[in-house]
Amino acid sequence: MLLRCLLLLLISSAYAKPQLTWLQTDWPPHQIVSGPFQEQGTFDLLQQHIMAALPQFSHQTRLVSLARLEQIFQQSETGSCALGTLYSEERAQSRLFSVPMAVGPALAVGYIAGKLTAHPAMQAEGVDIRMLALDKSIRGAFQPNRLYPDVVAPLLQHPDSNLSSHAFTSEINAAGLLLGNRVDYVVEYPERMQYYNQLLPESAKLEHRAIVGANVASVSYITCSQDSIGQAAIEAINQVLPVLWQSAEYQQAMQRWLDSSAQRRLSTDLQQMLMQFKPRPDDAVDTGH
Repeated sequence: MLLRCLLLLLISSAYAKPQLTWLQTDWPPHQIVSGPFQEQGTFDLLQQHIMAALPQFSHQTRLVSLARLEQIFQQSETGSCALGTLYSEERAQSRLFSVPMAVGPALAVGYIAGKLTAHPAMQAEGVDIRMLALDKSIRGAFQPNRLYPDVVAPLLQHPDSNLSSHAFTSEINAAGLLLGNRVDYVVEYPERMQYYNQLLPESAKLEHRAIVGANVASVSYITCSQDSIGQAAIEAINQVLPVLWQSAEYQQAMQRWLDSSAQRRLSTDLQQMLMQFKPRPDDAVDTGH
């Protein structure tokens, strides 16, 4: 009887699917872990499509902080994957990157409509972020533990910068900081600000300006740990993503939290990505973003 049980256990282990652990953060509106829009974030919806296209794996989700997510990849925890990661050479040292998963608006400066319109940093092509951040008469806010463009990153640690760190989550409302006059501007994605604004009892009228010297669009990827399961996952993901990109439902999920003006601004980048990812068998990772 014992021998039979051992044989059955060995057989079931041999046929067990490799397990992927999808690392989720409290990152609305991309990943929404509580409230009326729970699991309706952009990446939540895209993840549903991706998991359904990968039946050869078993899937589980694990909620972590942004800082912990980075630690998990640094420590090479087996079978760990995350959605919506921006590419950097430093990150590529500790994880594998897929072909592009999504495209969205880039970081911008958000503020109460009219409040900073006349500021000297507001130029025709966008915001001179250095001039804005070094103005001691105003206050700005940013989200820590994420990748920033080269034109922004040095200002976060500059001794004369007016930017302060705030962990924007479902509990700390970035639009509420503006409406409550705690800060004058926020360096944030427009769709995140729109989401936070919808949660306020009375929404604010916000304006967003592009950051001069930064990309207009933001390309994100799926990343997985650098072990055999993570490598197999990335290989499979690279096969299914070009097909998913052609799906109207996938495109709609990608734009779930974009207003009509953001969708128009992004339309050219989206069309270019669709042309790039018409299904073909040997797509390579584009690390140009």
